[in-house]
Amino acid sequence: MKQEVKISGMHCSGCTNAVEKALKKVDGITNVNVQLTTESAFIETDLPEFPSKTIKQVIENAGYEVDDIAADSITLQVGGMHCAGCSSAVERALSKRDGIVQATVNLSTEKAYVDYNSDLISVEEIKKAVEDAGYEVLEQQKKK
Repeated sequence: MKQEVKISGMHCSGCTNAVEKALKKVDGITNVNVQLTTESAFIETDLPEFPSKTIKQVIENAGYEVDDIAADSITLQVGGMHCAGCSSAVERALSKRDGIVQATVNLSTEKAYVDYNSDLISVEEIKKAVEDAGYEVLEQQKKK
């Protein structure tokens, strides 16, 4: 999964190198590209959820500030789940997509709670991820 993180306080290539070096030490991060011109870090991870808190802490410990990691939220009513394995399958399918910050699926309410970066993934793509996993999106409940 890929995510963009906005960083302030970088002034030169030495700053970007310091941030990049610190982020590369985080377990689960597979690729980092820090851009001075956009004041952003483009981070790829193989973890099931994007480690937002860890990344924020690492960047702040390096002496820079993290603008909040952009995330919109949506709740989807998901049909066709019958067991914990089903809800886990939906959660995994969502978490693998670039732009998903966090996905939590509740079997008893049949809802998927998704935090995502709308610059990287659309609501339609989120719904498609659920459908590609073999489940049905019954309705979109709310979007922030």
